[in-house]
Amino acid sequence: MNNKGNINNLFPAILAIILVGALLCVGILILTSFQNTTYLNTAVTVVNESLAKPTYAGITLATGAATRNGVCGALTQVMNGTGATSVKIPLGNFTQTGCIVQNATKDVFSTNMLYSYPYTYDAATATTNAIGSTNTSLLSLAVTWMPIIIVVIAAGIVLSILLGAFAGKRK
Repeated sequence: MNNKGNINNLFPAILAIILVGALLCVGILILTSFQNTTYLNTAVTVVNESLAKPTYAGITLATGAATRNGVCGALTQVMNGTGATSVKIPLGNFTQTGCIVQNATKDVFSTNMLYSYPYTYDAATATTNAIGSTNTSLLSLAVTWMPIIIVVIAAGIVLSILLGAFAGKRK
């Protein structure tokens, strides 16, 4: 009376599921690496971005900081106000570290400011979007179906053990 045969027959199915899961994980990692290499480094200039007045703690230049791998260049112009009443503020009144602008003087600015500056970022391309869609599809496949397959295999193992045990008692 050898009931081990039932469990041994399931080993290839379990191994196949583990291998498929591992291949899905590796595939997603590889696709993510490929996707990261397909972004296009792009240079842009922001003109008159309206933000709060700078404080000693600093404010963040929104457009440059909000982009993928955004790097803000040095301020080219700062205006106080808009329209005919706008006044150009000397750039020496500010210090800038990356996309953070701080008030470097004791001047008190009363209104929002208009900031102009260049920045670079990684822009998505058609290839980037296609790889991203594939990656999302594989991830949803893994998240949706792998638990179901694992539960079905676990139920099969339990049923196989139980049927083997009951079949053994009949003999």
